[in-house]
Amino acid sequence: MLDFEIFTAALRHVFSQFIGIKDLTSEALATLPEKYQSITAKMELSGDTQGTLWLNISHPGVRIAMEKLNVQNSDEDRMLMDTAGELLNIIAGSAQRNSAVRYDFSLPSAYKGDSYPLRFENGTRKSARRFIFEDFEAMLILEQ
Repeated sequence: MLDFEIFTAALRHVFSQFIGIKDLTSEALATLPEKYQSITAKMELSGDTQGTLWLNISHPGVRIAMEKLNVQNSDEDRMLMDTAGELLNIIAGSAQRNSAVRYDFSLPSAYKGDSYPLRFENGTRKSARRFIFEDFEAMLILEQ
């Protein structure tokens, strides 16, 4: 089983080192929301263990990431989703370096919209944490 705290530490590291945001506050989520906003990136984890890693991030957070990662600044859906996917890719890679459990990860896929549900597998355990900074929030979810 994967240690969710390695992924949350990786998110903090990525936002601190790559985006320049060091003051993320966070809270563990006992229950997940029924509907999600803005952009969600998803990737499958496979190897010694199986799972799915999700990153739901609000529009202002993606815009900040675009600027700091030198992604073309655009409100075009494809660019916003690509940026969220790239953030998740960096988080998964960073977490992998600190995990005792070996895993591979797929290319991320991304969704954009307002008030959409995420489809989790039945019977899976979900660990989630919400991160907040000024006018944006991000939610990291590990399903396994």
